[in-house]
Amino acid sequence: MRNIFLLFMIALVLSAILSAQAAPSGTDQLSSILVRMSGKDLHKREAAFNDMMALIYEGKKGTAESGHADALAKFLKQHPEQADGVKLGLIQLLKADNADFQGGATGTYTEDDMNHYAEVVNVVSSLKDERAIPALVGAMTTGGMAQRGILKYGDKAFAPVLDQLKSPEVRSSALDMSFALLEKRAGPAAQAQTKELILAYIKDPGSVVRRSAVQEIGCLEDRQDFVPLLKEIATTDPVKFPGKALDGGDGDDFYPVRADARQVLRDIQNNTGCRPPQ
Repeated sequence: MRNIFLLFMIALVLSAILSAQAAPSGTDQLSSILVRMSGKDLHKREAAFNDMMALIYEGKKGTAESGHADALAKFLKQHPEQADGVKLGLIQLLKADNADFQGGATGTYTEDDMNHYAEVVNVVSSLKDERAIPALVGAMTTGGMAQRGILKYGDKAFAPVLDQLKSPEVRSSALDMSFALLEKRAGPAAQAQTKELILAYIKDPGSVVRRSAVQEIGCLEDRQDFVPLLKEIATTDPVKFPGKALDGGDGDDFYPVRADARQVLRDIQNNTGCRPPQ
């Protein structure tokens, strides 16, 4: 009987040892997730990212923007030996997603795909790592979260943003982002650079770019100097859309850039403050 009991206990111990050996460690699990996150297939990356977030949230996936940042910061602090790999993995994931979503045809992606992209932008924006700048710049057309992430890096993000002015597809977003970074810097040198950008792009072929340049004039300290140029734009900019003019000019057609120029002229005349871009 004693021998049977002893054999039973030995079997239990061996079973526990084998189970422990078979179960993946936390490090192995994380390594597997990072490998899958670096793949070429979008949906496999999405699944890997979901696994990453579940690991970060210890099985409970968060939704709030602040929750992502807090949970990730806590995870990185608790796992310092894995922190760099996780941060690089998330940054590379956003770069890969940018390549898919920024170049994809409209209607190609599902709502779940778009939600995934927004979450990745959200998480990478929360990082305090300069290596995230190129990925965030690549996502700046997505709006607020990526742009706020870029802004916190200040001058370190300025050159990468300026480089995007070469691309007609993202020039408007890059110009707005450049203005925002210069506004954060402040001072005479920043004002001078802002004016240089305005003059460089106020005659851009893209009407959205021209609108950004015109609207930024209203935020300059010496905006009065631009009154002659604004008056010219207010009567000559060629882009129009059918429909009643909202500012009381140009008959039944709406000229958006002309309307912006008129608004800035009124702000200058009335000494009204800088208006946010429309």
